[in-house]
Amino acid sequence: FFDDLQWADVSSLEVIDYLITDSNNPNPLMIIGCFRSNEVDNMHILKTKIDHFDKEKEKFMFNLTNIELESFQQVDDVKKVIMAMLSIDDSHSTQKLSEICMKRTDGNPFFLIEFVTMLEEEKLITFNLGLLKWIWDNKVTEEKTMSTVNVVDLLQTRMRKLPHHGQLLLQYAACLGFSFRVTILDIIWAKHSINNAKDDPKALSNLLALMEEGNFIENIRDGSYRWVHDKVQEAASSLGDAGKLLSQFEIGALLYHSLSENEFEDSLFDVVDLINKGSAKQSPEFANLNLKAADKACSISAFHGAADYVARGIKFLPNESWFLYRGLTLRLHTLGSEIALALGKIRTMDEYNNKVLSRDDFSALEKFPLNFAKSYKISNVEMKYDNAIEFCLDVLKELGCSIVGNRVTLPVKAISSLLRTVKLAKNTSRDTIVMMTDERQIAIMKFLPRLFYASFQARNKFLLILSVTEMVQMTIRNGMSASSGIAYGTLALLTASTLGNFETAAIFADTALYLQEKVPSKFSESITIYTTYSLVFVWSKPVQSSLTPLINGYMGGMRGGNSAYAIWNLIAAHVWLPFQIGKPLSEISEKCLACASQVEELKQPGQGILMKMFWQTCLNLTGQSKETIKLKGEVFDCDEVVCTSPLHEAVCNFNKLALLVFFGDYKQASKLAIRLGDTFLKTARGQCVGMIETLNRGVALYARALHTKKMKYKKHANNVRGTVKKWMVNGNPNVKHYYCFLSAEQAALDKKYEAAGSLYKEAILLSTRTGHLHNTALFNERYANFLLEEMSDKDEANYRMEEAIRFYNLWGADAKVHALQQNR
Repeated sequence: FFDDLQWADVSSLEVIDYLITDSNNPNPLMIIGCFRSNEVDNMHILKTKIDHFDKEKEKFMFNLTNIELESFQQVDDVKKVIMAMLSIDDSHSTQKLSEICMKRTDGNPFFLIEFVTMLEEEKLITFNLGLLKWIWDNKVTEEKTMSTVNVVDLLQTRMRKLPHHGQLLLQYAACLGFSFRVTILDIIWAKHSINNAKDDPKALSNLLALMEEGNFIENIRDGSYRWVHDKVQEAASSLGDAGKLLSQFEIGALLYHSLSENEFEDSLFDVVDLINKGSAKQSPEFANLNLKAADKACSISAFHGAADYVARGIKFLPNESWFLYRGLTLRLHTLGSEIALALGKIRTMDEYNNKVLSRDDFSALEKFPLNFAKSYKISNVEMKYDNAIEFCLDVLKELGCSIVGNRVTLPVKAISSLLRTVKLAKNTSRDTIVMMTDERQIAIMKFLPRLFYASFQARNKFLLILSVTEMVQMTIRNGMSASSGIAYGTLALLTASTLGNFETAAIFADTALYLQEKVPSKFSESITIYTTYSLVFVWSKPVQSSLTPLINGYMGGMRGGNSAYAIWNLIAAHVWLPFQIGKPLSEISEKCLACASQVEELKQPGQGILMKMFWQTCLNLTGQSKETIKLKGEVFDCDEVVCTSPLHEAVCNFNKLALLVFFGDYKQASKLAIRLGDTFLKTARGQCVGMIETLNRGVALYARALHTKKMKYKKHANNVRGTVKKWMVNGNPNVKHYYCFLSAEQAALDKKYEAAGSLYKEAILLSTRTGHLHNTALFNERYANFLLEEMSDKDEANYRMEEAIRFYNLWGADAKVHALQQNR
């Protein structure tokens, strides 16, 4: 049972998503979730997730039931409750009382019950033993309850009926949060209760029973209670002086000095929260407590709370803390920077960084976490990739790692290093790799992926290669660290994309996952999963098999504070891979909409631009944009957005080509295909959509070759077919239907019409079996053109065009369907 889901963060909702869609779990599972609908609008992440569940319920075979518990809208509804509570059958006699209750409670069921209970306690409703029925005076009731404005007032009215020490206990319990343990409450009670209650050993248990009987609290397990409603806790906390800030601070300080080590650890957040509500100005001891709370909050991915603890901890530091408490001060600022990075609070991150990096009394290792965060800002936020490369090289040099040397010989050095490292990695058993222990080496290993990322984005392939080979060699030479999984994952990427060896790449990718498991780190795991499942395995395994791991990579990244790669995993799982395998365009658009706010919140503009390009393509195809073949609309405008990296430009051209191909402008598509060549494959190394980009180039070139018979189109088209054949021969299971289709086009070009017809049919059959709606539609469309233009078979051509329209319709490409129907 999950309560108050309106406050759930993205990571928590993704965990629920994982539980619900885990079709491999044979055990039956029922999940109940509650939320306040008045706090969840159409743009709320919970609403998006519920809509997602509704769409996925048939696929994953689960039932979804929505039960909306609204406030009573009519007086008659309130009347039915009152008649049931008072065991009265006469609706006329309760009409006025029902109107009063409706007015005072606004129809809220919880408030209504509290209000009627209060009326009985105030003797405004009494049971007449002589008449054997409830009686009341409507006029008196209305007058006496005029001052009752909300449920807190109602609850406090009831609470003030309790003995004084009972009221005091309510206030103390409210300080301990929504749930509390009796052992903790007993410490406060022993110190602060009034004397006559303190001397009675049963006083506390008797009062708890009284609070439970009054429906203020409920027993959730032996020795633990919780409030029946958060409004009850709110009413108790403001009932008297014990809820004031000074008293809360005193309670927090008392618990801090009284609890055992285990008890304090269990109650850390509650104790620190109470202390922070006090007026203490400078206290290194309390600063350290906030640091502990921040560390613990980070360990459970509660980064917003952790950020508050760091800020409060710094306020507790004395003015000369950099000299008197150097380690504590540095740790608070370092953690603050890391948390701000995880939350995408770049300005706050800068503030923490500047306070440390502006000083000259820290070593390279001490400044390392701040420099790590700074490199993130330069590359991921400012998208100044060349600057990021230089910054990374400077930091690595400070740490004692110089990998560039003579830049003139950089290409030779990089290629030879790659070949040597691949051989070394193949000959090294993963079981022989020890654990890395040197802090400087661990820091270098953590920073090298930042150089890899900047080099990847800047398309500096030689630095990219050297950053990877250095990581792998350090792992083999010095031992595994949390970044060793990244090292082997990126080596797998280079082995596949540069050397074309998919089999060895898959072995390295498996080693990457093995090493990541050996040295657990959610931060690094997110990178390793993205690299292996989005960039490597998709070339040797069915693309669909990467979807679930990438969602896990997203959740791990969010929990580990790696927002950048969390978003990379999310976009790959929700946009790129679904587009590659022909998922319905409406689903992809919805996922883009759901991702957009999080991408913006986490300050990931680079990923945001890439996602919007695909989103706009989906909108064009579905007819939700005025444009068709031009990548332009509400979400993305290719004429206005300046591509800041080679990857952005490559993906922009990918989407331009896709629109030209799907809307049949083969003349412009073929020009673009010749101009681009295999630029996308070289720039977006390993991206699975490189497969469909290659197919689109082949479609455009063959269509133009068949139309013009010109050699330049024939040559480029056959080169594309050769690339796809090489992938297929090397074990890529995702492109067999591509090769069949391109071979059909080649056969048509060679006037081998019977072979062409068979190959078209085989390509259509294969793409249908694998659920590639877009490929099936396009193949049928091209087959229809072949039948009409080359075979003059109008009947079969009409049938194939109808099939194309049917599959385009299933894909959701309404604009394409409309265009085909108009041209018939």
